[in-house]
Amino acid sequence: MMKKLFTALFLMLGIALPACAANDNPVDLVRDTSRQVLDILKQENGKNTAKIRDQVEALVLPKFDFRRMTALALGKNWRVASPDQQNEMTAQFQLLLIRTYSSTMTRFKNAQVDVKPSANIYNNGQEASVHSDIALPNSNDKKTVSVDYILYRTAQGWRVYNINVEGASLVTVYRNQFDADVRAHGIDGLIKSLKDKNGGKGA
Repeated sequence: MMKKLFTALFLMLGIALPACAANDNPVDLVRDTSRQVLDILKQENGKNTAKIRDQVEALVLPKFDFRRMTALALGKNWRVASPDQQNEMTAQFQLLLIRTYSSTMTRFKNAQVDVKPSANIYNNGQEASVHSDIALPNSNDKKTVSVDYILYRTAQGWRVYNINVEGASLVTVYRNQFDADVRAHGIDGLIKSLKDKNGGKGA
């Protein structure tokens, strides 16, 4: 399941391009900008991987709400964390996700993304869920993966803050892990654990 979640995470990051400011339809946003990211990846030739990775990350990271995602992943522990802990937790969680997907991003350049034509709009038009089916042609698992992208509306356009993959929420998966770590070692212990996984680096 985690492999599928990270597959969808990569494509989720890919739909958060600056086109959102000019496109107020979440379905069109998902369809159009995911295609743009895949087009970038198809330029990868084995010698320019770092450059391609940098191009994708430079486009998508400013439009992705990692802070909201981190707050959801921490759940009740976010409310008791200090501002400094919240900031450090957000930085480390963002770096963990980026390092995880970027290490294998070129594997997704031949992915096929089928975005469904209608979004589920709720919360008085402020949030949306866009459904898609993703297939990786070179995968041993020929089954398509069902993915729902969860977005919310901001003054700058739609931003992604969660995904559901075959019914499993990315933030819920991490919430279960983080809650266990906080109970055992506290919030600072969780931050240290993430920092260790990130090689001691900050975002």
